Amino acid sequence: MVIDEASRLVVANAAFWSEAGAQPDRFPPGTPLRDMLRLLAFRGMLGAGDPAALAEEALAADRSVPHLRHLRSADGARLSEVASLPLPGGGFVLCSVDITALHRAEATARSRAALLEHVLSSQRGGIALFDTAGRLVLHNPAYLRHSGATPEMLAGHPTLNEIVTALAQAGEFTANADRDYVRALLDGDPSRARRGQREKRDGTVVRFHSTPEVNGGFLVESDDVTDLRRAEDEARRRAALLNGVLEALPHGICVWTAERRVALFNDAYQRLMDGAPLQVGDTLHDVITRRATAGEYGSGEAEAIYRREMGRDLSRPQQRQRQRPDGTALAIRTAPLPDGGHISVVTDITALWRAEEEARRRAELLETAMGAIRHGIVICGPDQRILAANQLARTLVGHAPDEVLVGRTVEDVIEQLHRQGRYGPEPMATDAVRMALSLDRSKAHVYQRTTPEGRVLDVASDPTPDGGFVITHSDITALVQAEDEARHRAGVLEAAMASMRHGLVIYGPDRRVVVANELSGTLGGHPPDSMQPGRLLDDVLRDLHAASAFGPEPGASALLAAGLSLDRSKPYRTVREVANGRVLEISSDPTPDGGFIVTHFDITARARAEAEARQRAAILHVMLENMRHGIALFDAESRLIASNGLAASMCGLPPELMAPGTTLTEMRRRQTELGEFRMPQEDLRAEPHQWGRPLAAPERYVRRRPNGRIIEVMTDRTPDGGYIRSYTDVTDDRHVRDELERARAAAEAASEAKSRFLATMSHELRTPLSAVIGYAEALLADPAPDSIAEYAGAMHQAGRHLLSLIDDILDVARAGRAESDAKPMPVEPAALLAGIAGTIREAAAIGGLTVELGAEAGLPRALCDERRLRRILQVLAGNAVKFTPVGGQVRLEAARAEDAGLVFRVVDSGIGIATEDIPRAFEPFTQLESSHARRYPGSGLGLHLARLLAEAMGASLTLDSRPDSGTTATLRLPRGITISDEAAPDSSSAVL
Repeated sequence: MVIDEASRLVVANAAFWSEAGAQPDRFPPGTPLRDMLRLLAFRGMLGAGDPAALAEEALAADRSVPHLRHLRSADGARLSEVASLPLPGGGFVLCSVDITALHRAEATARSRAALLEHVLSSQRGGIALFDTAGRLVLHNPAYLRHSGATPEMLAGHPTLNEIVTALAQAGEFTANADRDYVRALLDGDPSRARRGQREKRDGTVVRFHSTPEVNGGFLVESDDVTDLRRAEDEARRRAALLNGVLEALPHGICVWTAERRVALFNDAYQRLMDGAPLQVGDTLHDVITRRATAGEYGSGEAEAIYRREMGRDLSRPQQRQRQRPDGTALAIRTAPLPDGGHISVVTDITALWRAEEEARRRAELLETAMGAIRHGIVICGPDQRILAANQLARTLVGHAPDEVLVGRTVEDVIEQLHRQGRYGPEPMATDAVRMALSLDRSKAHVYQRTTPEGRVLDVASDPTPDGGFVITHSDITALVQAEDEARHRAGVLEAAMASMRHGLVIYGPDRRVVVANELSGTLGGHPPDSMQPGRLLDDVLRDLHAASAFGPEPGASALLAAGLSLDRSKPYRTVREVANGRVLEISSDPTPDGGFIVTHFDITARARAEAEARQRAAILHVMLENMRHGIALFDAESRLIASNGLAASMCGLPPELMAPGTTLTEMRRRQTELGEFRMPQEDLRAEPHQWGRPLAAPERYVRRRPNGRIIEVMTDRTPDGGYIRSYTDVTDDRHVRDELERARAAAEAASEAKSRFLATMSHELRTPLSAVIGYAEALLADPAPDSIAEYAGAMHQAGRHLLSLIDDILDVARAGRAESDAKPMPVEPAALLAGIAGTIREAAAIGGLTVELGAEAGLPRALCDERRLRRILQVLAGNAVKFTPVGGQVRLEAARAEDAGLVFRVVDSGIGIATEDIPRAFEPFTQLESSHARRYPGSGLGLHLARLLAEAMGASLTLDSRPDSGTTATLRLPRGITISDEAAPDSSSAVL
């Protein structure tokens, strides 16, 4: 989109109008930029949020400098790269490119890189990659452990020389072998494979292998071979020990004279022959007799053995074997000596005998195995004679079951089979026999032949280490038939490809066409008969470019370059509109053999449906955004499908946290983090279990947000099993309801106070009035001079009590006024407390109480209404005296507060008040003892009046009490109504 210097539209291409979903004729050149931006905003192209605000934000951007930013559409399905470039003469160009697929590909690449890094880290072998400059590119933890380096040594991409130098400085190389290893490592050519092994300081042995890379670097692999090294050392030690044992146990040797007397022998001879004592000079007769005595021979055999031994011809070498009674086997070799004697060499061949027995057993087992194997096996010696053959070889080749093959030459067997017609008809049979006889059996050969029965044999000849060879016959008839079937299926596949509704082209690893169906040419825009096998992909793309199949320039050349440089070893998808208005989805997928398959899908109908769906979605989005209620639609798994901006506002969430795909669990967790839900600690601990709780429908509830707004939430089911939630702001309605509730509560409280007033005052007023009336009647009945004074005093006392009650009621009525008729005067705290103590001493003395004073020295004076202050303290002191049993104590205190104000305390040791009853004690006409037989008289206005007077002065009054532990009443005067002695006015000014 091009905008001129007057912020009006100059021109926009077709792609712009397609993305904006608008018709060009509705926005002709000259349209203001504001209208264009509002179009984009309401189409969701400027992101999520208020479209009008987004349009104004974009309009305010400085277009005189280049801009580049990434924008996600309001529905989250599209990510675009938007560039704004200024024009030389004023104005700018706005270019938008869809990078959704690129963004997803980058995310996939990052995921695969993370997986590769995880696999690399989990390897037990060390891996380190160095670049062409010999610098470390990457390594895994195993290489760090094997090399003995620290993470700091491998930081910053060091070279191999720097790593080796750092290890040497750290004392890693100490032995001479290590120094030779380092020298070979540093002086070696990294372009060649290198191996090395060294023992580290901790005793572990590490083997390194360096392999050059194609790009000029090299890869170092390391393995911990400590166990292997120890096994090799143990093997060498055992080998040396075995050699020593063999040297210490030579063959038994005995030298005999011509007279058959022992001339020389070793310990092994005596041990191997009989173990009986043998002496030089013993005759053959003595030796045989001694052996017979030792049980070497049977009864009566000694004489026969002697005659046999004496009759041996010792003028030539002889060898014989014998088995001793203990089961050991001996090999005895004799050789003549020049002096007429002879030498006997005795060898223990017990193990050889047993090995031969084992070999015979294994030969039988091998013969059994050869009989069970599924291939015909013929084993031949170096002289080309058959050593063994299994029964299947006879069956496959065509020999009779009882025909003798062992000992015959291969040539003889082949000619016999030729005569029997087993090689088929002539002249092919003669050629096959000539080929078989001319084979060099010292090399491996494989060929096929067909028997007269139609069986196909795969014949392999492989040499053996002893110079012989093994001939293996495998019946591959089924395999050949399977190949024929595969070729048939390939023909069927070609027919299927021709009938497919999609264009399909298969390319080989050389990027050349292997096969293509006819529809691929039609959809791809190829000329007829151009997609022949063998055509190079590059030529196909260039032909399409020449035929203008890629559209106008310069986009056509860009598409050609992209197609030529595309990595076909990875899957690729794209959508392109061809010249006839058809929309194609083109995909390229790799095949296991290194080639790839290109598929053309005609998605014209789907593309049109998607465009229509996007248009309807935009209309629906506008409707949702302009509703007065918050709307959120969830699927059956409680994932958000769609919502309007008002829903996020009422939920207390940023708009981006209510993007489609967000789960209900994520929304609840984020609301808790933002303080939308204020719960007790135990509820917080249980909350993670509640985050995943599914929605209930139908449901309706009201909650109050931290900002004071009241939201009504309604949940209903949708036909597909999902949920729809609506949010309505009912704050104003609730305020009206709350006001009505408060008015009702106030009316009830007033009615209750009136009831308490009538109940209390009827008792308090009735008592003194009854006294007045009673004494007046007594005076009228008996006006005796001596009783007038008594009755008048009682009436006076009752009248004073009535006056006190009326004063309390009037004080309560006047206490709420903000200002008092009396002007503030300086009040001495200590003098005030002394006066209060004087007024209660008489009542305290009657009740048997002790009154104490405690005022700090140098207290500031209070500038206030003395009458009110005195009245408060009189109420508190009077209550202390009234509710303290005989023998108790009442203490009046004054002290300086922390904020430089004054604190008055009245402390008693009376009956106390329960903590939960303290708030009721300040209510008017309330007495905590509500029974008809109350022990303590009073109207219940004292504490209420005291608190009203304190609040009127700006002070505070509190009670601290427990049952049977006394009560402490605290009156705090703020700093603002206290004065120091220096600031106190003089007496004259106080009078004025």
